[in-house]
Amino acid sequence: MSATSASAYDEVIYPSAIYPQTHPDRLATIAHLMGLGPAAVSGARVIELGCGDGANLITMAFGLPGSQFHGVDLAGEPIRKGNQLIHTLGLTNVSLRQLDLLETPADLGRFDFIIAHGLYSWVPAPARDKILALCGAHLADQGVAYVSYNAYPGNHLRDIVRHMMRFHVQNFSAPMEKVRQARALVKFAADAKPNPGLWQNVLKQQSERVSRYTDAGFFHDDLSAINQPFYFHEFMEQAAVHGLQYLSEADLPEMLGEGFGAEVTAMLRQLDSANVIVREQYLDFLKGRSFRQTLLCRRDTKLDRALKPERALALLAVAETRLVKPDAVISSSATEDFAGPRGAVIGTSHPVVKAALVHLGNVFPQAVPVQDLVHLARERCSGPVHSTKASGSSSKSPGHAAGEAMAPGPPREVSFASDAADLAEFLVRTCAMGFVELYTHAPPFTTHISEKPVASALARCQIQQGEVISTLRHQTYKVEGLLSQTLLRLLDGTHDHAALLRILGELLRSGAATITREGQPLANLAEAEAMLPSQLEENLRRLARAGVLVA
Repeated sequence: MSATSASAYDEVIYPSAIYPQTHPDRLATIAHLMGLGPAAVSGARVIELGCGDGANLITMAFGLPGSQFHGVDLAGEPIRKGNQLIHTLGLTNVSLRQLDLLETPADLGRFDFIIAHGLYSWVPAPARDKILALCGAHLADQGVAYVSYNAYPGNHLRDIVRHMMRFHVQNFSAPMEKVRQARALVKFAADAKPNPGLWQNVLKQQSERVSRYTDAGFFHDDLSAINQPFYFHEFMEQAAVHGLQYLSEADLPEMLGEGFGAEVTAMLRQLDSANVIVREQYLDFLKGRSFRQTLLCRRDTKLDRALKPERALALLAVAETRLVKPDAVISSSATEDFAGPRGAVIGTSHPVVKAALVHLGNVFPQAVPVQDLVHLARERCSGPVHSTKASGSSSKSPGHAAGEAMAPGPPREVSFASDAADLAEFLVRTCAMGFVELYTHAPPFTTHISEKPVASALARCQIQQGEVISTLRHQTYKVEGLLSQTLLRLLDGTHDHAALLRILGELLRSGAATITREGQPLANLAEAEAMLPSQLEENLRRLARAGVLVA
């Protein structure tokens, strides 16, 4: 990486972010499902190349105190900022270091997980080769490397517009003026014709894309001197040079070949066992994929991408699910639909699977060991079992949340092993679809709201700097409004609910904060004060559900 690149990232700091898809547990879960024996994430060695200010890595380290985390980045100012946060939190299991990748020492040791997010496409060829060389030399025998990069064919259109923008801004020196001018050019070109054709429609799509970026992210991602996409097969050819092989994508649903016609589906099935690299390349052609998050492992590691259901029995399950029909009878063999994330709906007629989904929805976002889930589901459903599998997702309306339409019944005749196999098959299949989440490790948050609630020290530290915090589920959470932000700062375990109400009430009466109803602030102070207790409880429930509270 050049000194010019370093100075650009020091001058315009790349936005802090955390990336759930890079978390060691995500990588370990996929590795486990594909037959590897990854290290326990509670005691792993992790390195992030191009870590920026370390927000992603620090959040991991906070939630996994028994693991060791190392981050390197060429830009000095983000590293300084990250080390300041590490010092404030008193963390001893994470270190950030300003370092040129080309000067990385040979004695780093082995790492169970190597992360390079948003780096590979934005550095010169020698640095790209070094990233893969580091993975080849320092990845543990059962380790997983994550490398993201811009991909063709989807990036061809982005490339065209990027070159237009870079031509336009070459005579502007101030970074934010470059950003303004670049966006203005694309919008100007998109609106150039009153009757737009194909080209104007492409420009409109690109204009909408760049408008959603933060200024700093857009400056570095689209206006940088280097932004090199790759065809998947090209990337894998380079990875193979360094003794690496393809494991999967970090987002399992991206590997599905669904939604195509019968002829295409048949062709993809033929390629499943023949050549996974060729299959993935054709999927990129069919989907127009523009970004990949590829997982690699050592070439001599034996893989089995069959996603065998029995492997799920050693994992934990999480699912934000609810019955579509409130009056559904779980114990029957009738097919019932469950609404899940992003409007997806999946149906199943298996009583144990239905009982398991109801339980997971009730305790969400808590993780439940799959073995325990089998016992819980068997205990809570009754009646004959028809061992039918899950149907696919559909576009049905999610409907309303439902309670449990089931009751304990007499012992069922079907064996535990049979129920366990059916539930495991369902969980693996729906995990690959993005409907259910599987984990190897339960994050250290609690959904119980105590008399003196405690938010994580990380969240309380971050809320001092802005409204976006990191949760212990390794996700971001936006805390909106002064009342909610003040509440989070107070959740240090020294304030009971009465004290929290008193302090928030004083803030309300001072006029500094307001309570809104249907998007509008309440002008009546007495009415606002009357709503404060329910607002407090709702805010605490949201924080608990997001994974912010600790025991």
